[in-house]
Amino acid sequence: MKDHFSRRTLLRGLGATLALPSLEAFSSKTLAGESKDKEPSRFACFYIPGAISQYSWFPNDTGPDYTLSASHEPLKHHRDNFSVLTGLSHIEGRISGHTHPYSWLTGHNINLVPGTRTNTISVDQVAAKHLGPTYLNSLVLSWANGVGTTTLSRNSLGVDIPATADYRRVFENLFPPADRSEIKKAQERLALNRSILDTALGDVNAIKRKLGRIDQDRLEQYLHSVRDVEKRLIQKEAILKDGRPNFDQAKVRLEREARNSMQEHIELMTDLIALAFQTDMTRVATQCLGGEAGPNYDDYKDWARQAGARLRGTHDVHHKGGGNRGEGNPDVIALGLRDKMLCACIARFMDKLQGIEASEGSLLDHTVILFGGAQTASHVGVSFPTIVAGGKQLGLKHGHHTRWPLDKRPMSDLYLTILQKLGCPVDSFKESSDTISELLV
Repeated sequence: MKDHFSRRTLLRGLGATLALPSLEAFSSKTLAGESKDKEPSRFACFYIPGAISQYSWFPNDTGPDYTLSASHEPLKHHRDNFSVLTGLSHIEGRISGHTHPYSWLTGHNINLVPGTRTNTISVDQVAAKHLGPTYLNSLVLSWANGVGTTTLSRNSLGVDIPATADYRRVFENLFPPADRSEIKKAQERLALNRSILDTALGDVNAIKRKLGRIDQDRLEQYLHSVRDVEKRLIQKEAILKDGRPNFDQAKVRLEREARNSMQEHIELMTDLIALAFQTDMTRVATQCLGGEAGPNYDDYKDWARQAGARLRGTHDVHHKGGGNRGEGNPDVIALGLRDKMLCACIARFMDKLQGIEASEGSLLDHTVILFGGAQTASHVGVSFPTIVAGGKQLGLKHGHHTRWPLDKRPMSDLYLTILQKLGCPVDSFKESSDTISELLV
């Protein structure tokens, strides 16, 4: 069934929207679906900032016949397409405070070396290494532009990959230019970048021969990261020759209402991810769904009024709404409404992917979605709230709630499972010991 959206409907539903003709194509086909080629795997990660309402998030019972929790109600029509996992956490890599976005996808204790903050590669970037080539190596999105807790992604050196929150910038980075003259300019820029990179590599290799063993090892780590950049430039050059996917650029509009709604922001960004996956411009995406201590969107004011809670800043909502304050506590109820909104956004994203025909099944069947956070209450990094969805054609099994005792199963086991189902040739990730059999067909 085709989705038909009027401009007014889009503006009301998304607030800030890209009125693409591809919104109609959400119920059409992927590129592989059109050509009947083998469908590539995709991976999308969505991070819940701060705490969650543990009373409405965690189901009471386990197994395939578990009772859906209140927070997950918006996902009920996708019950057979997602699984709830409880008890996973970073064990050796545990941290505290509001820096959890640094380690959620890496499993690394960023405070391992006193006085410094170190990190390692995030699981999405491991996937991005193996799921290309695509025009954009990965799509890194957030509620604000920047690094630190704003971004979820770290490169092979553990360095932050900056996140983007500007819709026009996301779109322009995501697609090659439509005009042939602009494509030529883009090709010239890539050629210049490659020339600069080649010169730099030559200089570095000359220096390397004069260094001691330890410095040579450090430099080799750096060069490995640079070679990744070089490889992506070559891939991008090849893809530029094909130009932009076939849609009418004249129908592309970028408009934003003055409303300060986090839900509208998330919906717009997930629409861009769905479009990117459908057109195969990228196969990996991450999105931080808000800040550990902000921003103070209008949504919170609505939830506080609805719950009879005091108006608080985002930081206080996480602190007062998390933990064991009682399910009738107004702050807990307000946070639960936030959780339900986020689940509704993921359900909407899944609807989009399910409506796109792939070479086999739907785009949802070829996309693994990781949705969750790293805290049950502020500063409490145990039993990560975790949902895994999609990927049925990749060998994932859903429709169940599985719970493990605290500190017995590392989150890295889930990351290893996901990477292998995506088709990545890896046999470990951080503190993993095995794959999660409950998720496997």
